[in-house]
Amino acid sequence: MKKTLILTLTLCLAGILAACETASAQPANTPLTDTLSESATGNPQTEQPIVASDLKPSEGLEFESNGDDTCTLVGIGICKDADLVIPTESPDGETLTVIEEDAFMGLEDVSSVTLLNGNYEVEDRAFQYGEMTEVHVIGGTPIIGDSAFSTCEDLTRITFQDCNVQLGEYAFLGCGKDAEVVFTNCTGTVDKYAFQYSDLASLSIDQCDLNIAKSAFTSCEALTAITFQNSTLTAGEYAFFGVGDKAVVQADNCALTLDNWAFQYASLSALTITGDKAELGDAAFGSCEDLTAVTIDCPTVTLGEYAFSGCDDLTSISICDNGRKDNTITIDNYAFQYNNKLTSVTVGNGTVETGEYLFSGCPDDLSVSIAGKDYMTLA
Repeated sequence: MKKTLILTLTLCLAGILAACETASAQPANTPLTDTLSESATGNPQTEQPIVASDLKPSEGLEFESNGDDTCTLVGIGICKDADLVIPTESPDGETLTVIEEDAFMGLEDVSSVTLLNGNYEVEDRAFQYGEMTEVHVIGGTPIIGDSAFSTCEDLTRITFQDCNVQLGEYAFLGCGKDAEVVFTNCTGTVDKYAFQYSDLASLSIDQCDLNIAKSAFTSCEALTAITFQNSTLTAGEYAFFGVGDKAVVQADNCALTLDNWAFQYASLSALTITGDKAELGDAAFGSCEDLTAVTIDCPTVTLGEYAFSGCDDLTSISICDNGRKDNTITIDNYAFQYNNKLTSVTVGNGTVETGEYLFSGCPDDLSVSIAGKDYMTLA
């Protein structure tokens, strides 16, 4: 009886140990997302950049020779990788110059796609309707064509890192599922409608020099956080028109130029801009009805006509309230018109030029200080 009991206990213990070993082992094809730390996955702002040297180019893809020591990638071939890493050359050593139109359209059974050090063109619709959850563009000078990743509705993370990238029209149109978009140390252009109608939760741009074209992020209505840091950014007309779900916009240490209507009708709760300059075009934040507070602290500030007109919940505005005397501030006509909850406006010292009817339609008891003096006295 004792021998039977000892044998039974021994077998149970062996089974438990085997189960623990299996649980602790990481499969060779673990998706890229599973290798991230808990803290990184929980907070997009602390997500660690992918280390390019850790990535191995995928094998088994289908190439066609261009006859000049270059090649075109035409399809998935026999590749079975869950994390697809596009190589820079074919198995025959020919340099990749093009990923063909529709080459990976409707791609299935792939968790992530990484364009690594790509100096090639991704042609129109190359990955359209793909079912991957992540897209990463790392290094190189890739040209990503029109609708290249459009309607990839399962995407949760889209990153651009250490590259000079050209995103074509509709490149990521209608993409995402509460996705985060991150640009880090990039230069280049985000073309018209590139992310229009996408389901994005956050946008982060850090250490970049980017030109964001007309309507690039229009109607991304789920955005709750928009963060620009240490960057030079130019955004065209309607670039962020109608975005947000009471989003917080934070631009730290930036040179920011926003064209007319850039954020018009966006659902924003707060706006902060610091850095070298803030040039905001006509109605740049017009009719942002959820916006409650605006803080701008740059040595050069230009606000176009109707820049913050019709922001129904706006209560406070602070512009260059920094103690400096060398600010250059230009505020055009009607800049704060029809803000019927506005209670205080503070504009700092320096060269200050103001247009007409800045506060028409605002409360009668509005407190306005410009260069330390009451605005009504100055008027």
